Amino acid sequence: MQDMSPATHDIVAYTDQLEVSGQVSAFPPRRLLDLLNNPQTPYLLIEKASVLPLARWGESSPSTAENIVLNKSEVAFVWLVRETEVEVDEFVTVHKVPQQVIIYTGPFVAQGILHIIRERTISQALDAVREPFVALTDPSVLCLSVDRLALRGAIVCCVNKDRIMAVQASE
Repeated sequence: MQDMSPATHDIVAYTDQLEVSGQVSAFPPRRLLDLLNNPQTPYLLIEKASVLPLARWGESSPSTAENIVLNKSEVAFVWLVRETEVEVDEFVTVHKVPQQVIIYTGPFVAQGILHIIRERTISQALDAVREPFVALTDPSVLCLSVDRLALRGAIVCCVNKDRIMAVQASE
């Protein structure tokens, strides 16, 4: 049996009021989306964390902590900055099609590509997904309540489906 190291992912998680950055680890190694969609863990442990209230964004230094625990149901989205590549033992192929979308969640507007199963509408496709978080590739995010808070260049943006207020197809 080979030694297995945990997967470590550098992330920034956003709630309606907080920006929390740091690392999440998974043992056995798993992708970030798998961690977020794990129903046995309602909380997300963020190590080497920094916390900044959105109301103070750009005006103050973040508070730091060895660990921060976030309630996943309060998270609007998680911005994946760097990840440990994870091997998948069993791979189930599900044919998905890319759909360019705009998602409104809390004070955030996210744009990117949602890979959905082939359905007639985005609503039907989202209803078919049973996991609480969906992934946007090639993402960008604006915060409507904070000037200059604009994000680009993440590997993926994991959006909490329960926090989505509206979704629209875009070109």
